[in-house]
Amino acid sequence: MNYELIKGRPMRLMWSQRDPSLRKSGVGNVFIKNLDKSIDNKSLYDTFSVFGNILSCKVATDERNSSKGYGFVHFETQEAADQAIQKVNGMLLNDKKVYVGRFMTRKERMETLGHPATRFTNIYVKKLRRGKPQRGG
Repeated sequence: MNYELIKGRPMRLMWSQRDPSLRKSGVGNVFIKNLDKSIDNKSLYDTFSVFGNILSCKVATDERNSSKGYGFVHFETQEAADQAIQKVNGMLLNDKKVYVGRFMTRKERMETLGHPATRFTNIYVKKLRRGKPQRGG
């Protein structure tokens, strides 16, 4: 029954995690990007299940149920997640090289990578006059 369609959307069956600390801790949570549009929840599950017990697995989709090209896999243990990152990161899935890494919250990404506006390096100037440069005064 898992991943069968109900009203055009795949059904996901998984064990209930009554303790929210497991979900919120980020332990065993993996982020995958650059997924081919044909990869669905089931194929993502099948790809990553060889590394350990999966608590949750999801490909992000838009309102038309089309893949957004990224997804998440939550493993029962951090060791399984580390093994999946090591083995699948940079691998070709459906002829696309995927990135697999540890899931980071938005706050963690901002602290680690900085705000995108602080990394801004391009400038666009329009309506420049041709000819002799003028000095401002």
